[in-house]
Amino acid sequence: MNEFDIDKAYVSTYDEFLKKFDREHALTESQLKEIKTYQRINALRDGTDPTAESEKIWEDF
Repeated sequence: MNEFDIDKAYVSTYDEFLKKFDREHALTESQLKEIKTYQRINALRDGTDPTAESEKIWEDF
């Protein structure tokens, strides 16, 4: 490895601390609420039927 190569496996002490903290502490109420919100958003986004709506848009074009 020369001096200009980037060590892609490097993990800083801050990252190690935060990962350990996340493992040892439960999620807060606001974090759980945010997770639930984005799960709903993702379900609405991913659960649509594009064929049913595409016919309505181009019907009278």
